[in-house]
Amino acid sequence: MGVKIKTTKDEFPEMQRTANVLSGRKVKVGVFGGEHEWLAGIHEYGCKIPVTPEMRAYLHNIGIHLKKSTTVITIPERSFIRAGHDQYAKQVLDVAEKVLPDVLAGTMSEDQYCRMVGETMASKIKAYAIDLQDPPNSEWTIQEKGSTNPLIDSGDMVGSINYEVE
Repeated sequence: MGVKIKTTKDEFPEMQRTANVLSGRKVKVGVFGGEHEWLAGIHEYGCKIPVTPEMRAYLHNIGIHLKKSTTVITIPERSFIRAGHDQYAKQVLDVAEKVLPDVLAGTMSEDQYCRMVGETMASKIKAYAIDLQDPPNSEWTIQEKGSTNPLIDSGDMVGSINYEVE
């Protein structure tokens, strides 16, 4: 599917300038900075936490009794940024392609276009994260959170999914 644009010879230099401006732009979507970035990274890639004697004692005191053979607690990978991107990238690119003639015609700025792409992808990834159910939380986590949704506790991490235009 290509972009179809009707133009006159006089409009071409401005369209070429706009295309050159866009060719150097990037839109990044993710969780940028702070505690939420750290937590998103743990969920996105998973992690292994070595069990120390102090951790074992703490967990025992709150009612979690680990087997003596348990030396690592594994938080499973729950990719929501990469998997959400993979699921929705074509759909977002289709929307971006339909709007591109407006940018080339000058009825939408390059900045507006990049923000539209970023907002669209960020909202798709947020929806993907909210819907994600696998792998499920442990029974203890479900009890503590009061929810089975693996990526939603307060909603702050998913709410912090955003975009940056470079």
